[in-house]
Amino acid sequence: MDVDAQRSPASSREQSPSEARASGGPRVLTKSPYPSLVGKSLYAAARVRVAMWDRSLTRLEEVQTKTLREFVKHAKDTTFGRRYGFADIRTYEQYAARVPVGDYDSFSTAFEAMRAGETGILVPEKVMYFGNSSGSSTKGKPKFLPISERQITYQRGSASDSLFRYLVAKNVTDMTDGFTLGLFPPTTMRREGPVYITTNPSLQSIRMPAFTRPVQLPEKEIREISDYDYKLERIVERYMDHDVRAVAGTTCWFSILFEKLLAAAERRGRKVSSVSELWPNLRVLLGGGVAADPYVPVIRERLGQDFTLVDTYNATEGGIYATSDHVGERGMLMIPDRGVFFEFVPVESASDLTNIGSWPARVPLWGVEKNKLYAIHVTTPSGLYSYRLGDLVRFTSTNPHRMEFAGRLSGCLSTTQELTTHVEIQRAVEHALSRYPGTTVDYGCGADVGVHGTAKSRYVLFVEFEGQAPDMRAFAAAFDEGMRRENRVYREHRDNEVGILAPEAIALPPGSVKRFMKDIGNHSVQSKFPRILDDDRKTLLRSYVAS
Repeated sequence: MDVDAQRSPASSREQSPSEARASGGPRVLTKSPYPSLVGKSLYAAARVRVAMWDRSLTRLEEVQTKTLREFVKHAKDTTFGRRYGFADIRTYEQYAARVPVGDYDSFSTAFEAMRAGETGILVPEKVMYFGNSSGSSTKGKPKFLPISERQITYQRGSASDSLFRYLVAKNVTDMTDGFTLGLFPPTTMRREGPVYITTNPSLQSIRMPAFTRPVQLPEKEIREISDYDYKLERIVERYMDHDVRAVAGTTCWFSILFEKLLAAAERRGRKVSSVSELWPNLRVLLGGGVAADPYVPVIRERLGQDFTLVDTYNATEGGIYATSDHVGERGMLMIPDRGVFFEFVPVESASDLTNIGSWPARVPLWGVEKNKLYAIHVTTPSGLYSYRLGDLVRFTSTNPHRMEFAGRLSGCLSTTQELTTHVEIQRAVEHALSRYPGTTVDYGCGADVGVHGTAKSRYVLFVEFEGQAPDMRAFAAAFDEGMRRENRVYREHRDNEVGILAPEAIALPPGSVKRFMKDIGNHSVQSKFPRILDDDRKTLLRSYVAS
């Protein structure tokens, strides 16, 4: 997955791509407008930054404490800062003793006031941007998270870091000789009173450094297309003959893009069997958002050669926290010096934030233990303090600090970043039952990735009924209707089957739920059948049907 095949960059030619095609001459790739010196300069800058990053990893306590002090000093005269005595805080121990951990709902009143234009609440300045996160709060409302100007600056740095680490690890000096193709949603920015509501990818796209724009694809008219399927079609038609050297986006979309590129080439009468024949200098995929492993075999098949996947762990609450370091080890390397202070609560203590006057003990980044499961909390320049993301992480190494995403505290199902919750699955099943009545013993939902040899996914719903099961094809269609109503991203990615195929519904044999709970070791009467199923449990349930 992290092997970069050696390729020769396309040589410079005088003919344009259209002239070459018209004359029947050799295929020509459109090059970037930059001279090779730009790529060499970028590589030199990357080496300096990576050296600074490596030093920060050897001085975690110093670097992270400096970050925390900066945030506390900046906010000492805010409502939140006065309440918790920020003016007197000098050490992490003082901070942890005074400031409670919180989640979105505990901050929501402050966020709403900031969205109304108030200042001096969590940070002294006015925050102009609020990111509409794909998650939801514990009260079921959408999340609107503050993104301050200082956070934007830090995020631009951490986004560069993921690329810089790759450039240095692979000794790449010609990155800007070609283009980076981004697979991102359209830029959304709507005015809401005194502030703007947006998404973090949209904001980063708008605030992209000017020098990167000439080598970024697609162009605005295509980037703003909201229909994913149509957008990908336009991308492959427009940029088939461009020297694409990197593709950035959510990992699950890479193979779908490659399928469309090969299909477009076939329509033009080109006899190619892999993407590498069209984009010979494509060497790196900048991904993230979903677990990468299920998609890698399909990506490699479509690409036709080995590649480097730069994986990232990121959130609207602060940007990119960790990224691939290309040393062949599990996990992603933490970025400790880009404007986020990290804390971690052991998972066994992380579930309850309701005890007034007390809160779970947490440890700073320099105090974590290897292979222990933690709930991650962050403090940011936008006014989040010991804020619970809801993610579970595990450190695969503490020298240097390398971590991996391990799941969600609440659990969710996500193949294309739709982040489906158990409540949404429950409501979709209820919708199906309203159309095709029956009595369920219990049910759970998993997902298949790479269905029918494609890069697409589908939901698989397992249901045990009391008595006769309904027509399961019709039940699956009704479940699909319910999911479309409940989850916006699911609906968008189901339209035209651009990323998610129609779900499958499977009726379990009588007694399956009881058998399943026994097989997974849950014998308590209080144990619940899981609404969201991982691959192992999905396979176990399929075995009951097969037998």
